[in-house]
Amino acid sequence: MNTSKSTKPAKSSTVHSVVVASQLLEFLAESGRPQRVTDIAARLGMTKARVSRHLSTLSDLGMVARLPDKSGYRLGPTLFRLANAALDQYEITNIAYRYMVVLRNQIQESLLLAIPAGGDALIVSTISSGKALSPQLVRGTRWSIPTSPTASVVLAFSEEFVRERVLARRTERDPDRDVVLDPAVQREEFANIQRRFYAFSEDPHDAGFSVLSAPIFDHAERLEAALSVVMNRRAGSVNQETRYLKQLKETAIEISRALGSVEMSEKMANTL
Repeated sequence: MNTSKSTKPAKSSTVHSVVVASQLLEFLAESGRPQRVTDIAARLGMTKARVSRHLSTLSDLGMVARLPDKSGYRLGPTLFRLANAALDQYEITNIAYRYMVVLRNQIQESLLLAIPAGGDALIVSTISSGKALSPQLVRGTRWSIPTSPTASVVLAFSEEFVRERVLARRTERDPDRDVVLDPAVQREEFANIQRRFYAFSEDPHDAGFSVLSAPIFDHAERLEAALSVVMNRRAGSVNQETRYLKQLKETAIEISRALGSVEMSEKMANTL
């Protein structure tokens, strides 16, 4: 009896430690850059001592890494090795693949599936159109706002604090780039995507290919991924944006329903 009683608090404490560790890793992942202990503690409502203790343990495991100047922490090498292995086992890729094959056969264009990754869109699955001139879509590539409609879809249905953090990060990181990020314009684009359930760009990557992207939701009605059609840009075409929109949305809805989405799938269906 005494032994049984004494093990319960230990088990509870262990579970709580795992929860805290998960929260820390998720925060670092969503941040997209190293974070100071003070900022992590403030955001997660924890004491600096607790955050430091857990980060120290995660550092020993290779899950996080402390910066050389000791100013903060970033994700560690162990997570990257696990992430590469997880891509092959990720449920959404297995569920979505057969739907993607059907869509590719219908429209004869290249497709990609991307998931949220620190404010970017991470490509986890691709299907080539098979045409002589096809885009080179590589699994593991990250696409970012403001150039990528796929990334815009991912962020449009993310939590507001994630969107704002990414907007701030992109604005301060790339002040001298040719592509200028206007936060006000990007927020308006997010609102349009939330209303229309898709994003389009005629040639976002200056490679001669247009991109049309739609969201996929899970059983908790959260964004799970973005499904995109990457098609040859046709000079003078007036229907590039809408040519495959219905088929793309229908496929995204089918995948969402297969993942258990009801509410968001219905909302998207109402835009067809």
